Amino acid sequence: MHRQEGQIAPYYDNLRHSLHDLVQPLSTVTGLIDLMLLEMDERDKMFREVQLISQQLEKVIEIVGEIRRMTSDAANRERKALGTPQAPVT
Repeated sequence: MHRQEGQIAPYYDNLRHSLHDLVQPLSTVTGLIDLMLLEMDERDKMFREVQLISQQLEKVIEIVGEIRRMTSDAANRERKALGTPQAPVT
């Protein structure tokens, strides 16, 4: 597919939507894990493992957020280079 003059590549939007779709279930699982932690006794032999799962899920969500920011920056640079109006990219 060829882009017309001034048209931003659709892959930025596709990537943003895919990242959004990825982070939604991760956030849900993180919330459920955190609820488990609240209900667990810290002396439970599984507490540390569940805590580690929560921490690792948070890291993944942070990484996805950074990729979203990089995508937004790239889209804005391309818009600027093409001289098109800047629309908010979330």
